[in-house]
Amino acid sequence: MKYTWLNLIRKITLISIICLLVFSTTSCTNNQTTSPEIETTQTPSIPDNSTVNELPPAVKSAVLSDATKRISKPVASLQITQAQKQNWGDSCLGLAQPDTLCAQVIVPGWKVVVSDGQRELVYRTDEKGKQVKLEDSQT
Repeated sequence: MKYTWLNLIRKITLISIICLLVFSTTSCTNNQTTSPEIETTQTPSIPDNSTVNELPPAVKSAVLSDATKRISKPVASLQITQAQKQNWGDSCLGLAQPDTLCAQVIVPGWKVVVSDGQRELVYRTDEKGKQVKLEDSQT
């Protein structure tokens, strides 16, 4: 009788270990995260002044400062034509570069379009303007 109990305990232990390995492997593979898709909308031809007026001064200043450096024009010649609140799917504002780690968190911020009359620059920012990224470089 001692022998059968020992075999039973061994079998239960072996099955438990196999189950733990299977569950831990499947839970690791199912937890892969992908950044959520960011919805984009068409830029209206007429500036939406209601959202542009809601743009925090720090965000406006940071975006215009970067734009003046990129296109070598004074701030007075630039106009923010669109500003809309966005929730970015990661800490890189959805613009991760290769070999860059981005925390998978929702970052509230802004999508801001700046124009000099000839070209448009589209920026992504956090809600305080501490992080400013150019979406598409055409300059």
